[in-house]
Amino acid sequence: MFAARIAHTLAATVLVLTAAAGCSLAPVPPPPSGAPSAVPSARPAAGPAVTPVAGPTVTPAGFSDYERAALRVRNIGCGGVASGSGFAIGNHVFITNRHVIGGAAVLQVSTYDGRDIDVVATGAVTIADLALVWTRDPLPQTLTLASSDPAVGANVTAIGFPLGGPLTTTHGKVLGYAQDPIGWSVLPMLVNDAPIEHGSSGSPLIDDAGHLAGIVYAGGSSEYAVPVEVLKDVLANPSAYSHSAACDGVVNGPRS
Repeated sequence: MFAARIAHTLAATVLVLTAAAGCSLAPVPPPPSGAPSAVPSARPAAGPAVTPVAGPTVTPAGFSDYERAALRVRNIGCGGVASGSGFAIGNHVFITNRHVIGGAAVLQVSTYDGRDIDVVATGAVTIADLALVWTRDPLPQTLTLASSDPAVGANVTAIGFPLGGPLTTTHGKVLGYAQDPIGWSVLPMLVNDAPIEHGSSGSPLIDDAGHLAGIVYAGGSSEYAVPVEVLKDVLANPSAYSHSAACDGVVNGPRS
């Protein structure tokens, strides 16, 4: 979808994020006063907690609410070009993985239907493989967070852009909770069997009610996701954010 629908030049489609020494992502200045008020400060640690908002239930034919919330993320930086996925939780805020934005000099973001989104600022999270990205442009659809982590055996659906290709939906079940294979968190991570590929990192994991159950971040013999309760803790505690986003993709461990 990305290659077929987006033929704009780089200068026209993205906000260039200036890379700091060592090819790490530097925080971007806050948007001008005329920017939408829903965009948080470029330094989220000093701002209020992010409150996810529910979007409308009516969608264009052929796309579910959670498919409309999915985003493609393209990282141009350390090591060349890499692709990942993400999803909106607010009108101007979306979630992806820390390793997806790591080392970015430029982030290209587009919606399910190929519309380009202007990035304002990013913030990596220190307790898991999570990152929040703030946008100047409004996002077309937002996801509602599940009330709790899903039970073992619960159905889950992953929505993302594997291998940099078109929007893809896969299905599976929660297998359990286990130690983080990457080693970035001491908290138990959600293990499931919804098939993913490289480029699926940052995809939302959806429960049967259409609510967010987790955030895909690693694969291998099993697929791993950050549980929704961990994301809730992050959103409630902005001081947990870090602006460190070095080339984290070189760490040991499986990646999606």
